[in-house]
Amino acid sequence: MGLRSLWRDPAKFKNILQLPLMIVMNFTAMIPFALTWYVGMTNWAPQITIDWWKADFIGPLNYIRVIPDDLFLNAIGRTLLFSAVCVPVEFLLGFLLAYVFMGDFFGKKFFVLIAIVPMMVVPAAGGYTFYLMFIKLGPINGLLNLLGFGSIPFLMVAKWAYVAIILADIWQWTPFIFLIMSAALLGLPQDPINAAYVLGASRWHTFRTVVLPMLRRPTMIALILRAVESFKLFDYPFMMTGGGPGYSTQTISMNLYEAGFRYLRYGPTAAQSIVILLTMAIVGYYAVKPLRAAQRGE
Repeated sequence: MGLRSLWRDPAKFKNILQLPLMIVMNFTAMIPFALTWYVGMTNWAPQITIDWWKADFIGPLNYIRVIPDDLFLNAIGRTLLFSAVCVPVEFLLGFLLAYVFMGDFFGKKFFVLIAIVPMMVVPAAGGYTFYLMFIKLGPINGLLNLLGFGSIPFLMVAKWAYVAIILADIWQWTPFIFLIMSAALLGLPQDPINAAYVLGASRWHTFRTVVLPMLRRPTMIALILRAVESFKLFDYPFMMTGGGPGYSTQTISMNLYEAGFRYLRYGPTAAQSIVILLTMAIVGYYAVKPLRAAQRGE
């Protein structure tokens, strides 16, 4: 009788089929999380003991030390600054490109291919390429000298290093927004748009009052995905400036890399990683909450 009821209710049957996969996924995700959480409560360092299970248990001390760690907090602030500048600019450029490419014109397929090429480039290779472009004798300074502006020490002065890294990140990730918003624009129902034109609405008024409200959910998805990805910024500052000059361009990913792999402070690094993970999980939950409410029709 139970099997018959399941067979008659496809939703319950589907949930049962998904159960083994969900168990495996949660199991494989929780084990690394639990191990990292435990290591964050130890003083594990290879110079003290090789085996992590033999490290001294010190409780939440590493988690408490995260608060007064200026280097760690400053890295978070710089990462947030990069995100606050890059994500809006990338969204604006990506959306404008998507809107322009909605129309038909000669060579459209070729230009679409060119537009998405940066996203296909390996970030480490892209970072090294931009490093060569912005060094003192690179093509950017060569062009500035040719125009009479003189050389700019892009990678040796903090403010110019920020500019160079931001430009590189915008070049890499604008195509990501372009693809998402292109799919969103192409999937819009045409009836409301045509109805607005028939009623005499201008192109701008139709775009503002009809098109933009229908793009709310794709816009939020694109911004959330890009914001989360931007918080992992590592390749470009690592390849272009090494986090310098000094620590002025060091992001949170670079800070964790140096603490864990250069200075071999595995315990404190694990604690910092857990703090970042939980913070991002909380922010992501509240960022996605409006999307879930809209999906339920609330």
